[in-house]
Amino acid sequence: MGSWKRYVAALLVNVGFTLLVLFLKGFDRKIYYVDALSVAGAVSILVGLLAWVAWAGAFDTIGYGFSTLLSDRKYKDLYEYSSRKQEKRGRQSSVLLPFLLTGLGFLGISLLIAVL
Repeated sequence: MGSWKRYVAALLVNVGFTLLVLFLKGFDRKIYYVDALSVAGAVSILVGLLAWVAWAGAFDTIGYGFSTLLSDRKYKDLYEYSSRKQEKRGRQSSVLLPFLLTGLGFLGISLLIAVL
């Protein structure tokens, strides 16, 4: 996926969370907008950080365990599995930045609304 598509996807996720919180709380008070934008920004930042942790290989052991349970053994051991996954991740770009930037943007907008 192109980099601009990742930013659009992150923005759509944030708008979706914002609208969800607004529909649950209502549209009549300013604090509801602050809450909705803050929740969307925080969720986006946490999704970005979780994607970074996964990209760094923190869940390789769990993936290897499921691969040995569900299929024939394509990998000799965990080290071979991890090294192949690391090679594959090296060719891919991370999804961290779009979610972090849009999350920070939504948190900034919520702070601006709260101050005004």
